Amino acid sequence: MQKSKKWRILALSTIATSFFALQTAEAATYTVQKGDTLSKIAQNHQVTIQDIKTWNNLTKDTIYVAQKLEVTKQPSNQEVKPSNPSSSTTKPVTPSKPISTSYTVVKGDTLSKIAKQYNVTLKELKDWNELTTDAIYIGQVLKVSPVASIPEGETIHNNVTSNTGTPSKVTTKDPTLSGQAIYKKTIEVANLLVGTPYLYGGNTPDGLDCSGFIFYAFNQSGLKIGRDSSEGYFYGNTSHVKTPVAGDLVFFENTYKEGISHMGIYLGNNKFVHAGTDGVEISDVTYSYWSSRLVAYKRFDLLK
Repeated sequence: MQKSKKWRILALSTIATSFFALQTAEAATYTVQKGDTLSKIAQNHQVTIQDIKTWNNLTKDTIYVAQKLEVTKQPSNQEVKPSNPSSSTTKPVTPSKPISTSYTVVKGDTLSKIAKQYNVTLKELKDWNELTTDAIYIGQVLKVSPVASIPEGETIHNNVTSNTGTPSKVTTKDPTLSGQAIYKKTIEVANLLVGTPYLYGGNTPDGLDCSGFIFYAFNQSGLKIGRDSSEGYFYGNTSHVKTPVAGDLVFFENTYKEGISHMGIYLGNNKFVHAGTDGVEISDVTYSYWSSRLVAYKRFDLLK
């Protein structure tokens, strides 16, 4: 009887150990949901985009719904011995704050959620950004550290990959007040479209291609523009901008064909939203694929 009891205890221990190991394994993965981007997933799990790409053998920043991603580094089998503590009452180490100094608001964000994510207080966020209420908007760039500065005109913005980027018309001014209002609304519409499937020639929420996405987002925001291709918008009634602001257009070349072939809407902080082959998503212009194909930032002449 005593031997049987010992075997039962051993079996239960083994099952329990397997269960907790399974829980740990599951916690190390994340299933992509509609509207997710690599940037958003990295921020939510407090890792870098490059970490996720390395752990999942990704060569670019495109992901798809229901895709399972490793979001934590798997520990090695070697046991790490703790350093010699001075006493049993050693104080716990306070986790360091993320290195990031600015953050671009995305759909679903709240000020308290961002504060928790960056290990700061709500009051600190409001003080650093001179906010009098908790209200924030999609596309807004917030300081998340006391020494943060909102990025302006990073060198990547001036990358020109070919003669197609040689400016014929250049504007150095900010958009008009009405233009700024349209930009704010456009960014809100664009973020709501994240996750919309790609459809060649599409210009409705049922499916969008890159230029159809521009057409729909701006028209919904009050700027009446005609339907055109990326190349048509590039050579049409638009002007180059030296220092882009959130809402400006960003153009790329040599993606699926030679010459101007892709475009999106700049969000600030090196991010842009666009209709890629995997649907509407948010990407980073500093990634080698995009930075090597970046042609110019432009603005519709109606908004100058």
